[in-house]
Amino acid sequence: MKESTIKTINIHIEKLEENMIIGQDVINKDGKKLINQGYCIKDLERVISLLQNYDIHFVNIHILDDQDELSVNEEDFIIPDIKNMDLENKRDEEIINFKENFNQTKKCIYTDFNHLLCGKPITYRTLQEHTKEHLKIFSIGTNIFQLIEIMRKMDKTIYTHCYHVALTSYCIGKWLNLADEDLEELFLAAIFSDIGKLKLPKALLYKTEPLNALEKKKIQEHVFHSYHIVEPYLSISSRIKQSILSHHEKIDGSGYPIHMKEKDIPLFAKIIAVADTYNTLTSENLSCATVLDTIKTMETTYKNQLDTKILYVFLQRIGDCFIGQKVKLKNQEIGEIVFINHRFIQKPMIRLLSNQKIIDLSSASKPFYIQELVV
Repeated sequence: MKESTIKTINIHIEKLEENMIIGQDVINKDGKKLINQGYCIKDLERVISLLQNYDIHFVNIHILDDQDELSVNEEDFIIPDIKNMDLENKRDEEIINFKENFNQTKKCIYTDFNHLLCGKPITYRTLQEHTKEHLKIFSIGTNIFQLIEIMRKMDKTIYTHCYHVALTSYCIGKWLNLADEDLEELFLAAIFSDIGKLKLPKALLYKTEPLNALEKKKIQEHVFHSYHIVEPYLSISSRIKQSILSHHEKIDGSGYPIHMKEKDIPLFAKIIAVADTYNTLTSENLSCATVLDTIKTMETTYKNQLDTKILYVFLQRIGDCFIGQKVKLKNQEIGEIVFINHRFIQKPMIRLLSNQKIIDLSSASKPFYIQELVV
């Protein structure tokens, strides 16, 4: 039986209609994917708005053989599996909606930070309400750590870093079976842990060259700034404040500001330390090639500095969060992570999208190493 085929044609976005199928990945000027090939347009107005925001005026769509042609750019294409398309449509819909709402989330964080920095009144109830809004991200089907990677590409400010640390801390708290009330306080402690960095000179904060001893000491002062910013607010618990002050302490006593050791460091601070280490190592200006390399580095390099139990739980759970993640290999092929062996966490099993072949990176040759995540 002959396989059904459709044509791929190029049209202006003003000619798009609901239920049309995107025929080729839509990429912005920075090379980042906005909409996946195979996406079925459901909310036409929102899709057009997204494309206009990125100054994209023409897209490829699929049409059936008997439809009228709208351009001459044609190529045969096997109709995708409907079940897979439905999954991609749902994920794309969530990602589009998430990207559209991200600026509003950042604005809310900025407003709360500004209130605290300026000493303006802000009630704990307001912080609770905002926390609930921030945590709605967990209702999205796409894994939170994959969404963090998307946010990292969109924004590199302190506000977004703090949000990443808070989301990661919340995940760890859930994995440790903390009560809801504790999770709420943990989130607040984490999101405000680095607010004091906004008191530092931007030139120092975003310096890409290695810091000298004086500059490192200046950076470390941010924990005092963070603590003193939240300290006047009586509605913010002492547990939150102490966790903010001590979130850079290490269990071996090598941390700062007062070189606490394991038994003296608050639980929240230990959790935030793991979350902050992960998000700092995965920032683009550091040496870890991918998130999976970061996880391996934490396992080998930070095991004597971070709480052993918390780090173990984190390492056991986070790898699985990237099942289904698309990656670009060093030979430029695109694949999808299908299995992660915790013994070789940075070398998972990959399904190549070009031919559906499964590659075990723990035994594969160099061209199949992961170059970057596709977000």
